[in-house]
Amino acid sequence: MKAPSDSAILFTGDGLADARASIAGPVGVLVEPRQGSPARLLAAGPKAEVEAHPAARAARRVDAPAHILIPGLFNAHVHLDLTHIGPREYDPAGGFAAWAKVILGGRLAEGPELVRSVEDGIRRSLAGGVVAVGDIAGVQLLGPVRAVQDSPLLGVSFIEFFGLGDRQRGVAEGMDRLVSEVEGMRSHPRVRVGLQPHAPYTVGSELYEWAVRTHARTGMPLATHLAENTPERRLIQQGEGPFRALLEGMGLWQESILKDLGRGKRPLGHLARFLSEAPFLLAHVNDCDDEELSRLARTRCSIAYCPRSSAYFRNEEDFGGHRYREMMAAGINVALGTDSVVNLPREEADRLSTLDEMRFLWRRDGVEPRILLAMATVNGARALGLEESMFRLIGRESGGGLAGLVAVGAGGVAGDPARAVVESTSNARILITPVSEGKSWES
Repeated sequence: MKAPSDSAILFTGDGLADARASIAGPVGVLVEPRQGSPARLLAAGPKAEVEAHPAARAARRVDAPAHILIPGLFNAHVHLDLTHIGPREYDPAGGFAAWAKVILGGRLAEGPELVRSVEDGIRRSLAGGVVAVGDIAGVQLLGPVRAVQDSPLLGVSFIEFFGLGDRQRGVAEGMDRLVSEVEGMRSHPRVRVGLQPHAPYTVGSELYEWAVRTHARTGMPLATHLAENTPERRLIQQGEGPFRALLEGMGLWQESILKDLGRGKRPLGHLARFLSEAPFLLAHVNDCDDEELSRLARTRCSIAYCPRSSAYFRNEEDFGGHRYREMMAAGINVALGTDSVVNLPREEADRLSTLDEMRFLWRRDGVEPRILLAMATVNGARALGLEESMFRLIGRESGGGLAGLVAVGAGGVAGDPARAVVESTSNARILITPVSEGKSWES
């Protein structure tokens, strides 16, 4: 359904919605595709008004009856490299550490199979209406970065790294070389290269300090997993538990690690200094008390909340409901992510879509639909430093870039278009993507 690049294109539907507003009834979105750049948005609104635009007369028409038109979606936290593993059942008896062993055993090293896995994840993202991602590229790997940069997507590809105890200095030296190697890739017009110290239970404070310094020097975006589960808290607070046993079993445990961990601090407190110094994108943050929430509100950090992943791991049983609404009320930017295909229901694993995350929160929590649209569009852009206006349709000045346009079938669903989007069971269909340079990404 994606339109080719030519003259202006007029898309029509039965409703329009974004994070700011909704328009019911016949609507139109007039865009001008551009070679090598995102399309220009010329007009969006009631159909009759858009048809009055001077460029509409000669525009090619693409009609989407019984569909709501929304901006392209943002997936703020995803592991495209794990797509080949497919959906897996989670065994609560084994816990997160046992699950992590399965993932580590199935994760691919650099090579054509890894690139194919990432490309499959890209196709599933597009199939879910996603046009921008915060992707975790794998452990000090460039193949996934190149794959995302060669795709139609926007966003950031984060190079992940691990290192505890005495290994930190060697990892920092290796990452310094890698940062120099990717200098040319960092100027890519659509997908920047970021840094992802994996998590505080696998990365020591020296490496977090290195990441903050490197961000200050290069401007590379930062992300990390944080406050995800109880084994993480046990290792960071007490220096023991399932994660220590996992590290010992892999031959990675050193007593020098206890210079950093086992000091009584919770995960957010353990990283507090670094979070105050640089704007991290924090994945998950399921474990967050009142004091930590207030502390986060004083930083420039954003949260990537993955609702179905949190439910998959049963994090609510340990921490209660995620505090995403309280975070947003405190001024913390919260964006939606999917995590990986591994944690998705098998019947939904053909796509990696934050629309599915929106619908999950609508059914479970009754969140206002435009807030959900914000979490799946402009909040993701804000978290990763993209232009927020590219993920808006209504009330914009003519001529700015548009990250993407998506149609959601809403036949038989009446009322507010934003609500129709979350109440519909239809998949998202991309009408306009960010630019694609020659490669076909049709599924």
